[in-house]
This record gives sequence, C-alpha cells and structure tokens, in this order.
Amino acid sequence: MEPTLHNRTEDEVSPLTFELHIQAGDLQAQWKRCNMVANYIAEYVSYQFSEREWAENLISTVTNEFLEAVSSLSPAEADLLVRCRHRESDLVIEIEHGLRPDIAQPYATLLNELAHEVSDEYYLSRLTANRPVVGFNQLGLTMVAHDFGVRIVGSLNNAKTQASIQVVVPIRTPHI
Repeated sequence: MEPTLHNRTEDEVSPLTFELHIQAGDLQAQWKRCNMVANYIAEYVSYQFSEREWAENLISTVTNEFLEAVSSLSPAEADLLVRCRHRESDLVIEIEHGLRPDIAQPYATLLNELAHEVSDEYYLSRLTANRPVVGFNQLGLTMVAHDFGVRIVGSLNNAKTQASIQVVVPIRTPHI
C-alpha cells in the first residue's frame, strides 16, 4: 500500500495528499486490516504535529471507524478509493465506494442526519435504540461525528450504486 503523492493545492499546507486503492472484501475478510490501514495513515500524517501522539490517536481512531463502516456497506468485489488531504485547519479523509442496493436509502438518510451537528440527544437515541432493522451499523459514524467533532459529508450517485463520503477532522496547526 504505497501512497501516491500529488501536487499541493493552495489550501494544503504540505504535500500530504495521497490515495490508496483497497478492495472492500480484503477488509471484510479480516476487520483488523481496517485498523492496520488507519494506523498507517495516522503514522504517515501525524509526524508533523507538535502533539504527535494526540494527532496519531485521533486520526487512527476516526479513520478506523470510517473504514469499518464504509467497507461493510460495499460489495466484497468493490474497490475503495481512500484519499487523504491535509489542509491548514483540517484533515480530509474521503472514500469513494460501491454500495449494496439494499442499504442505499437508509445510508442516504444517515448521511443527511450526520451532515448536521450531532446533538447529545441524537447520539443517546442511537446508543440506546434496539438494533436497527437497517442492514448496517450506524453507530460507528455517529460516534465519530459526536465524540470527535468531525464533519461527515456524503453523496450517492443517481443510480445509488456508488457513494463518496468525506470525513473532515479538525486539527491543530502543525509545527512545520
């Protein structure tokens, strides 16, 4: 999983823009691989922060939850395109992925709900609810949005077979 470095854009403070292509089935076969990829991304990005351990923990936790949620929604044969862009005030982790048809509508609904600030009441209702009938775990993304203050923005294509989701992680200014 060698990262591909791209040229910087004006809103990026470092050349830390890369993408990874991963097959969803590979992550589904062993969920610990989500953690391995998340740790890789966190270690790759966090070296530039004055509070490296804090940054690494935050980035790893958010990325792991994000990868687990997204890979579980994808058909096993689908590729995940993971992009990471470091900007001045945040880190954007974007995943483009295939989508199982049976969960397209509930997923779109969840993304719409998470696009707004996740209140304590909303979060507690998710925590205490009986397991949803929906065929995917909604708690991981909800927890990330609530506990870590990340912004989640997503869209589905017109056929509802592909999704593009961004998790925007607020970060402190690096020391470089």
